[in-house]
Amino acid sequence: MLNKKLKKILIIHHGVGVGGGLIALLGLIEELKEKNEVRVLSVFNSEAVGYIKKTGVKVYLPKSKFYNRFYGLFIHSEASYFGIIEFLRNLKNLSTFFLNKYFFAKDELKYLNFEFEIVYLNSTFISDWSFAAKQLEKKTIIHVREPLAKGFLGIRKAILRNTIKKYCDRVIAISFDNAIRIDLKEKTTVVYDPVVSKGRDATVENVSNPKLKYFLYLGGMQRIKGFEQLVNALPNLDKDVRIYFLGGDFTTSKSKLKRVISYIDPYMWRINSLINRLNKSDKVIKLGLIDNIFVYYRNSIGLLSPFSKPHASLPVLEAFSVGKPVIVSDVEGMDEIVNDKNGLFFKNNDPKALAIAINGMASLGSSDYQIMSQNAKSKYIDIVNNNGIVQLVIDRV
Repeated sequence: MLNKKLKKILIIHHGVGVGGGLIALLGLIEELKEKNEVRVLSVFNSEAVGYIKKTGVKVYLPKSKFYNRFYGLFIHSEASYFGIIEFLRNLKNLSTFFLNKYFFAKDELKYLNFEFEIVYLNSTFISDWSFAAKQLEKKTIIHVREPLAKGFLGIRKAILRNTIKKYCDRVIAISFDNAIRIDLKEKTTVVYDPVVSKGRDATVENVSNPKLKYFLYLGGMQRIKGFEQLVNALPNLDKDVRIYFLGGDFTTSKSKLKRVISYIDPYMWRINSLINRLNKSDKVIKLGLIDNIFVYYRNSIGLLSPFSKPHASLPVLEAFSVGKPVIVSDVEGMDEIVNDKNGLFFKNNDPKALAIAINGMASLGSSDYQIMSQNAKSKYIDIVNNNGIVQLVIDRV
């Protein structure tokens, strides 16, 4: 029997950050490579490019200086805080959204040395590329990884949603919550992100003390990941509790003017104190950005995912995959996969409630913990067995 002809797919990735979105992309690339010819266009040249190249695919960067000098992502996400700097940045980025949509994107796609059939947009907020793809008569799929915000008047949401509705043939959402927010039922398939353990499970000796109770936190100092409420919970943790703290440090703008304006936000008045308290706490084992995170999953009682803003949590799926229960905030959408049988909820913005949940899981008896652990693993298996398949969406486009 003749092999089916490989489809040629150009994935467009924004190239921002090395978090869950990039990890999910790496898993997606490995999956798609089995039946397709895959190449990637990274809008920005960042550390992410190196990770993508390790998958063996060819990576392109835009030729126009427009992207490095002017272009910015027009973001309208529920998983963000919106202040004056974000407002001004978004105004500028809205203009570059339209400039890219109507003028620059087509040339970048047109002159790639790759005769692709499908454009695969790996973020809600690069939908501006879909217009150019349609002009070039390419099928277009967009992966809705971020929760589209409602906003005050709905104008920003309408701009993004209407672009997706008009120019994208299919939508893949990483959660039902994201699918509901984009509200394009006839085009949308929900596909939970794959758990990628390859290259992330190297052996590390002596990572735990059997007399202590360890939890894993992966959000670094990102505000939306619950950094502030985690730090505020530390004084109320039991003596035998320790937290593996993974992720990046807090960063500020290189612009002095932007740094000054940022202090309009009271959070900026608190950040130095939060960092100092984290660094001084004997409850925290700070590990930074590392690849071998599954070592720490296996040596932890559970995962902490204390998000302060709603968005899908890939670490919850990773934890479930190795039978680790989770502690999560009650932000919208979190109950899609977490329940009181495989994890514990606490009230968002209540650090004492977070501490109570951590202490509670740490003090569970062996039998109760094993039941919760098995429920976590069973939930993961159920998700995998009933999950949508990206390749099927591609085959039907």
